[in-house]
Amino acid sequence: MNAESRARKRAEVVDEVSKWTVGLGILGVALAPLAIPIVVLTAVALIPLLVPLVAVAILAVPVLLIRALARRVRQRRARSSSRSDRRFMPRSRAASAAPR
Repeated sequence: MNAESRARKRAEVVDEVSKWTVGLGILGVALAPLAIPIVVLTAVALIPLLVPLVAVAILAVPVLLIRALARRVRQRRARSSSRSDRRFMPRSRAASAAPR
């Protein structure tokens, strides 16, 4: 009887799992057509949140470009001025100013 009761319990477990699996399958098939509209509605709902970000980006890009160009100009001027300083220094000072 022990083997028979174990077999019944296993059969009941398998039967219950198959019922739940079939139920979840039915729900999945029923809800699958709703997935695309939900994604589209979510995207449409997020558009108003993107408008301020786009406006900030439009305002920030020119400012960042101007700052980057100003940095490059400053770096070039600093390089050229350091080169010209070395040219006009006496040899003893130019040797001590050279990077090691």
